[in-house]
Amino acid sequence: MDEATGDQTANQARVVVVEDERVVALDIKSHLERFGYEVPAMYATGESVLENLEHDRPDLVMLDIRLQGELDGVETGERIQKEYGVPFILLTAYADEQTLQRAKITQPFAYIIKPFDERELRTSIVIALYRHKMERALAERQELSQTTLSSITDGVVVTDVDRRIEFMNPVAERLCQATADEILGRSIDEICTFQQADAGYWPKGFDRFARILETRSGDQTLVEVLETPLENVHGNSSGYVYVIRDISARVEAERALQQRDQQLRQAQKMEAVGRLSGGIAHDFNNLLTVILGYSKLLVETLEDEVQELDREAMKSDVLGIQKAAFRSVTLTRQLLAFSRHQMLNPRTIDINTIIEDVEKMLRRLLSEGITMHVALNAERGTVLVDQGQMEQVLMNLVVNARDAMSDVVGGTMVIRTEEVFTEEPLNVNTGLLEPGQWIAIRVQDNGAGIDPAHIQHIFEPFFTTKESARGTGLGLATVYGIVRQLDGHIDVESTPGRGTTFSLYLPRADKAVERERSASEEIDSLSGTEVVLLVEDEQPIRSLLTRVLLQQGYEVLGAQNAGEALLLAEDGDRHIDILVSDVVMPNIPGTILAERLRRMRADLRVLLISGYAEDLPSSNVSDLPNTKVLQKPFEPEELLRQIRYMLDS
Repeated sequence: MDEATGDQTANQARVVVVEDERVVALDIKSHLERFGYEVPAMYATGESVLENLEHDRPDLVMLDIRLQGELDGVETGERIQKEYGVPFILLTAYADEQTLQRAKITQPFAYIIKPFDERELRTSIVIALYRHKMERALAERQELSQTTLSSITDGVVVTDVDRRIEFMNPVAERLCQATADEILGRSIDEICTFQQADAGYWPKGFDRFARILETRSGDQTLVEVLETPLENVHGNSSGYVYVIRDISARVEAERALQQRDQQLRQAQKMEAVGRLSGGIAHDFNNLLTVILGYSKLLVETLEDEVQELDREAMKSDVLGIQKAAFRSVTLTRQLLAFSRHQMLNPRTIDINTIIEDVEKMLRRLLSEGITMHVALNAERGTVLVDQGQMEQVLMNLVVNARDAMSDVVGGTMVIRTEEVFTEEPLNVNTGLLEPGQWIAIRVQDNGAGIDPAHIQHIFEPFFTTKESARGTGLGLATVYGIVRQLDGHIDVESTPGRGTTFSLYLPRADKAVERERSASEEIDSLSGTEVVLLVEDEQPIRSLLTRVLLQQGYEVLGAQNAGEALLLAEDGDRHIDILVSDVVMPNIPGTILAERLRRMRADLRVLLISGYAEDLPSSNVSDLPNTKVLQKPFEPEELLRQIRYMLDS
């Protein structure tokens, strides 16, 4: 049957009277109509009111407990309430304990004892109708909540303060493999547990709320769990609500996606390695061809006893070999810079100073018709960098911009510095620029721009879109390696046909600017008479360095490994002024050798020789007292200058 809306006023409410005494029934009807209620019918039996209830559509039924027929008022009221949802009031002239107990079980909305007072009757009816309205509204709200919680795709579990389950929706029942009827009132920990996983178990983005849900049977499901405390109207804790989301499919999809991404990256790396290997082979083969060719010419000249030696021709051949060797050195250092294994000598310096020092040289690199503007806007542009490497970065970017403007009439290049403060992480081409203070160096041109398809490859070694005669493909790879080794980032903005802007971001350093000291300062002579302990496991290099040192007057103690060096140093009658040692040697590296010798001779100078940054320990060796690092390959004069500088310091 259709229920009334429940918000009726008194003169709208319909009340059915069930009373087997006709006079009493008419009296009740008279009172009700005087109160403004409508009385659509009166009945003497419970059976008759039940038969006509749908037709009468009452908002309230008043029942005498003792009625004609088989059903009394208590039984009739119980059926009216249960089957039709209509509230009822019981009337009786008998208030014995047994009757009261029976009536109490049926939960009537009021219990009036005859004879009743008119005010009592009216009050009971008003309260009964209002209570029914409120209960129905509450029931509708609960039904809405129940329907909502049962319809959502997440599991929902509500517990009391002791974590005993008070509600569980169907999704939670499925996840926990339990029904609400069997687990209500039991601790949630008895039904299922939410376990943390080992580090690295979850794909990225899943490790904060992700858990492994394990049921009583041992089955496991990957879920996200959000636990929220519940508070009552007084602000006191009343329990907890758990929202459980099945993320098994998402985790599998993310793992598959990351695996494919990793495979793609690996494929790209292998492609880059293949291009790198091919480029190295090509360039070194060219250089070795030059070296071998000139060497053969020299040998043929020296073996020709008949022909008089042509000193100028021999000098030309030697210079050719030397030039090819220098190009090999440059190529090697570019590769080390790209791989971030090049040794750096960082110091705190103003980036504006570096640009001012190198500006004249950069202008000489430009073609006619290209104008360069410099705007040094970073007032506090101190950075911790290797100045020589930063000059190389600027030179490579300028050359790259120049080549991009080769077909532009009236090309314009701008180099500017800025202070940048980021509050949120910023995505750039080389990764994520973390919040903080950065110094930006921007090199902008109005050249040809970069094809969007090439942007992701421009920092790979030997990748170039230039003609073979105009570039090796290592310029931007070198820039990338140096900037990343300095904990910096690079961003590229380019529009084909309109130009490109390279933005380098370096962490701002707060230390005071340091003055660079060079081994070339105040050195008048490279000669000396001091004792040099030379440790080098490669015989050709040891022989060469020994010859160079002896020619300059030094006394040389040669050793091919750390063991021999320690034996020489243990001779108390022999003074050693400086240790010159390779870092990578069998058994004991040069760094450990230096530490052991320092225990015997605290004032010993140490010059370590290495061609690879990872040969050295994580700490900065050059910060140790009386210790320097010389990078291979080097010229003999550079070695002599560094030794003389250290001995005179």
